[in-house]
Amino acid sequence: MENFSFTVNPQTSASVHDHGIVILHLGSGQLYTSNETGARIWRRIEQQLPLEAIADEISAEYQIDRSASREHVVAFLAELEQHTLIQREMVS
Repeated sequence: MENFSFTVNPQTSASVHDHGIVILHLGSGQLYTSNETGARIWRRIEQQLPLEAIADEISAEYQIDRSASREHVVAFLAELEQHTLIQREMVS
């Protein structure tokens, strides 16, 4: 996933609130929820930041080890991608 950024699937609609995020996949009608960390990652996906930049930000924001941050971000992105909420794109 190193050389990739992600974009939001156009068939999704998200609502960010104080305690997290709710994402609706319009094609399937499925709802997904996450906490405020997930909402922060989602916002960075909307900005099309690459994985490494997202992991750096999460590490700094929550004062956790960079490798642990990256591991958690990768797992979250994989989950979003599995449910077709985001799409992977090559970073040039």
